[in-house]
Amino acid sequence: MATNGQLATRRRIPKLSEQPEGPNGRYYTSYRDANGKCQRQRFSRDRKESEQAYRRWVIEHYDDSAEIVIRDGTGRKDALEQTLPYIANAFIKHDEGRVRADGTARKKGTISLRVFDDDRRQVVNILKWAKVRFGNRLKQESFAALFTETDYEVMMMDFAKRLSASQVNKHRQRFWQIVNFAKRRPIQIRLPFGPDDVQHFGGVQTNRERVVPTVKMVQTILKAAHERERLWIWLGIGLGFGNDDLAQACPVHFDRDSYDMRRGKTGFDRYGKMWPMVWAHLQAYLESNACDKDDLLFRTRTGRPLVWVKAKTDEELKNGTTTRKACNTPYKRSDSVWQRFRKLKKRAGLDDWPEGFYIWRHLGATAYATRDDVGLAALRTFLGHGKSDAADQYLKPLTPQVKEVVEWVNRMLDSDDLNAWTEKEGG
Repeated sequence: MATNGQLATRRRIPKLSEQPEGPNGRYYTSYRDANGKCQRQRFSRDRKESEQAYRRWVIEHYDDSAEIVIRDGTGRKDALEQTLPYIANAFIKHDEGRVRADGTARKKGTISLRVFDDDRRQVVNILKWAKVRFGNRLKQESFAALFTETDYEVMMMDFAKRLSASQVNKHRQRFWQIVNFAKRRPIQIRLPFGPDDVQHFGGVQTNRERVVPTVKMVQTILKAAHERERLWIWLGIGLGFGNDDLAQACPVHFDRDSYDMRRGKTGFDRYGKMWPMVWAHLQAYLESNACDKDDLLFRTRTGRPLVWVKAKTDEELKNGTTTRKACNTPYKRSDSVWQRFRKLKKRAGLDDWPEGFYIWRHLGATAYATRDDVGLAALRTFLGHGKSDAADQYLKPLTPQVKEVVEWVNRMLDSDDLNAWTEKEGG
């Protein structure tokens, strides 16, 4: 067998053969050594034994990738199976089994292909960082003995230097998911430290401050908006809708008094009061854009949902799509809400305003929280979140400027006058 150094430089992970070598042969995998010469690593005549041996062989030589095929957690509980590469790759294989097929209903415990691909990339980054820091120790020492509090903080600080706050937070989440996964059978190991023992990275503490619009800015952008875009904004402010919520909204979800729909991102029930201003704009839109109660309220010019994600074909993975060059990302995504809102800001002369459409959800949550008798439970239902700390991210300090626009928003939502927002303050 080739040495570790000969194999570690190869990026492609060889696959286990589907058939053995000849009638009485062994299962094998083919690879190229450092000189480019084709070699074979042979395993057992038994398929199951070969799969286990193959997995261990790949882990030993390709521990900087999360594409190792680990179908289960069986096998001897030895030093190799307690290493970070083994645990991380077993975690990825476990998550791969939770990916739901395109077009199928969301079920509890499943994830989309896009989410899985993002998670996998973050695990790969953690493994690559660990390989640079620890070298050969990475595949020789137990995860629990290898990683210290200092190692964790150095890793996160390194990520913070070259990644966005959002990505730092996601890498932090992925690391602790791997730690929790390692506690399960058959691995059953624990790090000697936990999240409370190290510095916090990512999350709410590193989120950038949102630039809440003034009353004048809201009026300016509403004036520049078309009928459909204006309804989007009021749905964002009044009902806390984001891009994906708009893409899933149907007439059946709304009536004069309330709205009721399940937020796909979190799976939590989503319902609440229908504000007169939102209802007025919704009725005006339906008068000129009639559709069945179970049809989507909004579609693109080509008939697609506003936001869609689809797995790439083999041809698209190899040669790219009409708008993107070839890459390993297995999905393609389109967000018409994001695209239209960017154009709307340009029409309104607010190109420099850094916020996307989601700012209306933040503004709406802050305004809703200032109303009488609105507690955390009501705010979580408004946002479709299950935890109060997630809802806290949307609440803004009531500075004089924020207080002014929040009070104006609440007055507008209580009005059934479609054009009340056009009135000047004090007029």
